Amino acid sequence: MKKMILIASFAVMLAVIMSASENGVPTGRTSASQVLIPQGETPPDGGGEYTAQPMDEITEEQREQIKLEIRLNIERLEYGGKIAPASPEAVPLIWPVQKAASFAAFNVDAISNYVDHNAAFPNQLRDWNCGTRTYDVSNGYNHAGIDVFLWPYSWYTMDQQGAEIIAAAPGVIVSKSDGNPDRSCSLSGGQWNAVYIRHADNSIAWYGHMKNGSTTTKAVGESVAAGEKLGTVGSSGNSTGPHLHFELYNAAGQLQDPFQGTCNLMNATSWWVSQEPYRVPRLNGLTTGGAPPVFPACPNPETPNIKTVFAPGEQIFATAYFRDQLPNVTTTYSLVRPDGTIDQTWNQTIQQTFNASWWWWSRTIPANAPTGNWKLRAGYSGNTFDTPFVVAAPVATVSGRVTTPSGQNLRNAIVTLVDANNVRRTATTSSFGLYSFDNVAIGASYTITATTKRFRFTPQVRTISGNLSNVDFIGLE
Repeated sequence: MKKMILIASFAVMLAVIMSASENGVPTGRTSASQVLIPQGETPPDGGGEYTAQPMDEITEEQREQIKLEIRLNIERLEYGGKIAPASPEAVPLIWPVQKAASFAAFNVDAISNYVDHNAAFPNQLRDWNCGTRTYDVSNGYNHAGIDVFLWPYSWYTMDQQGAEIIAAAPGVIVSKSDGNPDRSCSLSGGQWNAVYIRHADNSIAWYGHMKNGSTTTKAVGESVAAGEKLGTVGSSGNSTGPHLHFELYNAAGQLQDPFQGTCNLMNATSWWVSQEPYRVPRLNGLTTGGAPPVFPACPNPETPNIKTVFAPGEQIFATAYFRDQLPNVTTTYSLVRPDGTIDQTWNQTIQQTFNASWWWWSRTIPANAPTGNWKLRAGYSGNTFDTPFVVAAPVATVSGRVTTPSGQNLRNAIVTLVDANNVRRTATTSSFGLYSFDNVAIGASYTITATTKRFRFTPQVRTISGNLSNVDFIGLE
């Protein structure tokens, strides 16, 4: 089985979504209590389907203005010899979103909407696979692109620039826009931040809703390579949340759907180098925490309550985030001890299909748990996902001050901490007479002494039950 290791903590969960609709935009989530769980399995303590998946709208006026600007720019570039004449060669596309190299996650994206192939409206929907993963609105707009949204951690990932928009094919920038607000939560108008690329065959790709200030520094007329960063995912313009709207036109200016399927009558073949299936079941995130995730209102960043160090006997919250979670596929979760043995395990099998879903369970680390490097493990769809965490004896900080009999601070005094096994640690006081010991085991007793060349000090014996401050030493004449 292919194994994926999460090296660093994720920071955060997705925004709390209200159950009502706004401007025709679905919001809310299916709770864990509403999900069908087979008998004999432990249901999750929380989570559910994530239904507030972003959507957008580009008005006809905006669309025509964009097309006009692109056409005028191309004419100017052709006249100046800065863009080559179109050729009939095929232009295969790579996936236009990638995780930033420095961002800690398994994956950062999922699909909320495809191109709508049913021209009727409203609620007359048909995607390339003859499904309904698309939308239209009552004014006659049929979704004309692919919406790739951030999952999980949409707003946090956007704020950290964790999801990059890259060129799906080499080409020339023929238009771009930036400087527009990027925290839209509704279809209330506004201009987006976007980059438009003309390919060698004269097809044009639109990359919209970018984060303000993130678009490439390259100017109109400059070339980009396939895979080159164009910006980061945002929620600028007419958008209900962070996502990339990817829209494609052929050399004749006709809308294309890069995905080929039974119900795609726009183009006979796929545009992708390798077309992914309609459903891509995978685990996008697996986290440990000190509490369940918290969902603030859009557009505030999420609070994941991530925690990676636990004491024996402490409660741990395990949370999993899925893209395209399928029915009757069992996920097996385990807490794995440092020696590789299983401490505890549980299963989950859902009976529905979810574009995006999340689930959390509360478990207790045994009071006699061995200390060391543990793993939260999830086995799903033939893959094993591990998130590391640490079980360590609870520790505290011991600190204080060393002074003369008259109360003056003593610099460079030596303070010694000795445990019952005669293991010694030393600290040297600062110019303010201060010292500190970190990672002192709770529950143990220590003898603490101070020494200087001039003064004597009375030793102190302390049993550590938590952080200790003001363990002070006053010199004796």
